[in-house]
Order: sequence, then C-alpha cells, then structure tokens
Amino acid sequence: MKGFITKSLIEKIFQPASLQRWNDQIRPIEFTELDKQAHKMIIAWTLGKIAEDEENQSIDWRKMIEYGIFQYFQRTILTDLKPQIYHSLMAQDGARKKLNDFVQREMEESLSHFSEDFYRKFIEFISSTPEDEELHSIEFKLINAAHFLATQWEFNIIAHFSPPLFGINSTREEIQSQIAKHLELKSVKKFLYMDNNLSNFIDLCGQLRFQRRWAHIERIPKTSVLGHLLVVAMLSYFLSFFLDPEPCAKRIYNNWYGALFHDLPEVLTRDIISPVKRALEELETLIKEEESDQISKKLKPLLKADWYDEILYFIMNEFETKIIDENKEIQYLENEIVPNQFNLDRYSPIDGKLIKICDKIAAFLEAYFSIVNGVASPQLIEAKGKLFNELKDRKLDGIDIFLIIDLFR
Repeated sequence: MKGFITKSLIEKIFQPASLQRWNDQIRPIEFTELDKQAHKMIIAWTLGKIAEDEENQSIDWRKMIEYGIFQYFQRTILTDLKPQIYHSLMAQDGARKKLNDFVQREMEESLSHFSEDFYRKFIEFISSTPEDEELHSIEFKLINAAHFLATQWEFNIIAHFSPPLFGINSTREEIQSQIAKHLELKSVKKFLYMDNNLSNFIDLCGQLRFQRRWAHIERIPKTSVLGHLLVVAMLSYFLSFFLDPEPCAKRIYNNWYGALFHDLPEVLTRDIISPVKRALEELETLIKEEESDQISKKLKPLLKADWYDEILYFIMNEFETKIIDENKEIQYLENEIVPNQFNLDRYSPIDGKLIKICDKIAAFLEAYFSIVNGVASPQLIEAKGKLFNELKDRKLDGIDIFLIIDLFR
C-alpha cells in the first residue's frame, strides 16, 4: 500500500552525509558513510554483472537494491558502533535482537508511512538470523561482499598515509578476514585477483568521493559528487513507488542505476557548475561532446562491451525519458514518464525526467541542510530559493513535488 514520503525519511536519507568514518585514524580526506554506501552500490553492480555473465546466476536486482537500502538505514542508525563491536554484537542473539528493535523503532515513522510492504520487508531483513534463507541468497552475499570491498578501498588509502599506529594491523586483518569469507563467490575472486580493469573502474568511480559538490560555495556537510549520486538514486527509487502502474523490474533497475551513474562523466571533466555551462549557449554542447570523447577513451577500455553500452545508456542524455525499441535503437520520448505500453522489461525503460527532478531535489536539500547547519552564504540562500521555485509547481504522473520540498521550506 502506497503512503507518502515524510520529512523524517528524507532526513534519514541525507543523514550519512554528516557521519564521519575512520575518525580514530589519520585521514588524508574525510570519509563519510554516504560516500561509502554509494561506492558499495557501484561495487555491487560490478559483482552482480560478473555473476550474471560468468556464473550464469540469475540476479534479482530489485532485491539487491533493497538490501543495500536496508543496510544503509541500519548502519545510519548504528553508526556509533565501531565495526568490530557491531559485528561482535550482531553475532549474539540477545544483543542482535536489542539492536534490531532499536533500529526498527528509529525507522518506524520514516518507513511505515511510506509503504507498509516496504517497511515489512525492512523489518524482515534486519530481523534475519544466520539460519534464514534470505541471508544465503546470492543477492545478500554480493551486497555484503561489496560492503567489505568498499571498506577495504577506504582502508588502503588510510594505511598508505598512516604511521604504524597501534591497531592498524589488526584492522587490516579484520577486513581481510571478512573478505576471505566471500571468496567462495567467483565474482569476488575475479574482482580481486583476475581483472585489473574492474579494479580500475572502481577506482575511477571512487575518485568522485574527492570531488565536492558546490565547490565554489562553503557548505556543511560538504557532500561529494559520489554521495550526491546515491541520494539521487534513493529519491528516484522512492518516487518510483508512486508511479502508476508500478514500474516493471527493468525500469526500477534503470531508474536506480541511471541515477547512481548519471554524473559519472564528472570524474573525467570535473563538476562544471551550471552558470558556467549556460554562460554561452553552445558551451554546454561542447562540454557534452568532450565528455563523450573522454568516456570513450578512458571508460570503454575498462568494461565489457555490453556493460559499457549500458552505462552509456544511463549517462548520455541522462535526463531524457527513453526506451530501447525492437531494433535495439534508443528512442527518446516526449513523455515525462514512460508510457504504459513501454512499461515492459524488453524496452529497458528509464524515467530520465524523474531522475532530473530528483537531482534538483537533492541539490535543494544540499543547500537546505547547510543553511540549517549555520552555513548560509547569500549565494546558497539564493540557490535554495531558485530551486524551490523551479520545483514548487512540478507534478510528475500525479506526484506533487511541492509536497516534498515544502517539508523543507
């Protein structure tokens, strides 16, 4: 049953932008939970693709996306627990139940009003025990493996810059031990030991952690491009719930990963702010051409041809509603939302205009939360006002965007 998006839910989505990771270690940069979770979902995509292509596994992508979202909220609530303590407590039946009850109470208002079915699945997930069938599914194994691979990626940077402080070696051993538990998965083995191109692709995506949003304006929290992508993906996923009829499985997948990858070209061109792009009418076209050239030169060699084609489908004209027709040609639709006759997996539909609105909502929230946190430059206040005015009259297939942004007026 569909409900509504609460202010509490959106605050929970954005909260990990302020959650610092590795804050007991020397860090060359800030590591946030939001960035880690975004990187993890990209790694999960890579592992899932390997499993499909080389292990002939059937991946339920919606299930894997939802597992990622469930873990996102779970770790947001329990982030004060150090990983070693968290894993130790979760291995104890009594402690695990108390922690899960706490998470359920904290998330009840946010999720129960949104969707009874989604909330039920969330409760089932966090209440799972090691004996439950779901925890032995390929989707759970892959999302869990991606979690520790993303952690290892961060740790390798920290360890490179850190003196041999007490505990650094035990942390390394703990991470390696967790990853070793997932080496039964061929996709993890291939990712770690057999294909440098995949590691380079993950490194390339990870560099979006280092690129700040609104680089010319001071903000708190200072969200990265990578973190922004996950916020947009989560907003796209939740708004897709309100489309009628319910989107097909491929459309849900496309809306999620289309949002998660939509700014990937910025790792090659950096974030060129909108006023610069609009300064000359032809400049935006030239930038797009340069992006396309850079993507072909640097991204294409790292991925299998069909993977590359899929990412290209996501990132070229990323805010257009589109399908792939019977002739395998991309067709751009004038409709804001994919029409019912194309709401079928075989058309690989994607609601680009929905992703664009979510991109603007995310930008609005980035400005809003900084202002609330006390960093409110005139440029930021002006930007928030402009974004509010752009969004306040927008409706999308009956979804009234004003009802969302008015929560943060």
